[in-house]
Amino acid sequence: MADETASAPPTYRQRQAAETRARISQAARQVFADRGYGAANITDVAQAAGVAVPTVYKLHGNKRALLAAIADAWGQEFGARPGDVPRDPAAAISWWSGAARRLWEAGLDIGLIYAGAVTAEPDARADLEPRLAMREQVIRLVADAVRPRLKDGLTHHDAMAIMSALTIPEVYRDLVRDRGWTPDRYQQWLERTLTGQLLASPRRAKPNLTL
Repeated sequence: MADETASAPPTYRQRQAAETRARISQAARQVFADRGYGAANITDVAQAAGVAVPTVYKLHGNKRALLAAIADAWGQEFGARPGDVPRDPAAAISWWSGAARRLWEAGLDIGLIYAGAVTAEPDARADLEPRLAMREQVIRLVADAVRPRLKDGLTHHDAMAIMSALTIPEVYRDLVRDRGWTPDRYQQWLERTLTGQLLASPRRAKPNLTL
């Protein structure tokens, strides 16, 4: 007989806890962005969320755990996944440009919070490492896809370095938030730039002289 409890709807207490947990996460994200991760504390988060300090600790734990939960939710919804990388060189660059745009459009603040967190709390680097490893894996697969059309003199490692450098959050922040570009313009610029930097022009087909 199937376990009927497996599909049972959540209880009122469970729904209430989930709603409170989500409210705390949203408040923490705003507090970390506004005040900086190093300067913010759990009391700030509790006040912003309208809950008691012990509630934050009970539902999320410490400040590092809060940031990890925020980043996990962001990555699950907007993160690039290795299995999505196209094999065609031009399509792979187009895909990576769109993935970078979606990632920073939805979570530029999180990327910048992590940069500050690593400086303020070196142990936060351990939480960041798996996310950086996943990003590096995706970049490697995109570089694999463009390898057949790489410009002369460029190596696979060069391609990875260029793709990584042009898609860090600071570049998106400078172009979109500080200089007023739209996300569409950023994506189009990124695709054109990566294409021009990485891909050799396709060889022209020889004319058919057969009469």
